[in-house]
Amino acid sequence: MSNYFRKMEYSKEELKELKEVIESITDRIPQDKVGFIWNNYKKISGDKAPQPCTCKSSAGLWGNALQTIRTYLGGLNE
Repeated sequence: MSNYFRKMEYSKEELKELKEVIESITDRIPQDKVGFIWNNYKKISGDKAPQPCTCKSSAGLWGNALQTIRTYLGGLNE
């Protein structure tokens, strides 16, 4: 796995939930998953930025968060 990511300890249940949520997102992040996504992004990346709004102007931040989580999960299979 890339050295970009912090060493994270996820339980099997947490990884399963994270993977299921990420795989279910195809376009918009459901409002009830926004905090879950951002908190996991921060946990994986070490970013300390506050959670952005879900408006169009923050789409790049959310796209980066999703890509970071997907890359992290993909690296677990290597």
